[in-house]
Amino acid sequence: MVDQVNDASNIIFFDGVCNLCNFWVNHVIKNDADAAFYFSSLQSDFAASFLEEKGIRHDFETIILYSEGRFLTESDAVVTILSKNGGVYRLLSKLIGLMPLGLRNGLYRYIAKNRFRFFGKRDRCMVPGEEVKKRFL
Repeated sequence: MVDQVNDASNIIFFDGVCNLCNFWVNHVIKNDADAAFYFSSLQSDFAASFLEEKGIRHDFETIILYSEGRFLTESDAVVTILSKNGGVYRLLSKLIGLMPLGLRNGLYRYIAKNRFRFFGKRDRCMVPGEEVKKRFL
């Protein structure tokens, strides 16, 4: 599977047991009319293999977006995902992008650190429905 990924891939790596992360992934799927995104929980064998091969360390505290051969994390990943979703989300990404990076990432880190307390946690990673299963790596 790792060898099928190329620089044109848009892969969102997310914490599969985090309710907020799963909500975000489902939101992206719902608004991804072009099916441009692929998904991988950070707990998966694919994520472990791919990220290790690329020398990317992860601590389950941030979303990771692999897009155009680059890795984006924290608020940069969120802004880029919103932009690629297009429509009103592209406008929202531009508005969020106007915030200073330190402020954006500080807010991101605060939410990430408290996400289980605010939104809860699952016992196991989500199982995607048949219609989107092929987009999960």
